[in-house]
Amino acid sequence: MLKNIFISVLVLSGIAFLGSCKKCKTCTCTQVTSQTGMQDITQEFTVESCDKDEQDELEGGSTVYQGVPGFEQQVTQTCSCQ
Repeated sequence: MLKNIFISVLVLSGIAFLGSCKKCKTCTCTQVTSQTGMQDITQEFTVESCDKDEQDELEGGSTVYQGVPGFEQQVTQTCSCQ
């Protein structure tokens, strides 16, 4: 009986430990910068992330527009985490 309780506690502790481990992912990103009168600039990079909030922020896509009269810039970034 005592052996069964000990094994049960050990198994539950192992499951709790595995559930608390951080899930690190590698995020692959592509960033394209378009400017008035210039060729597009494409950059690719990877980020090793163990923070769930950072992964959520990175994953997907975003676009930023900025400009003044006669000059506009658009930066588009897309990332996928695995």
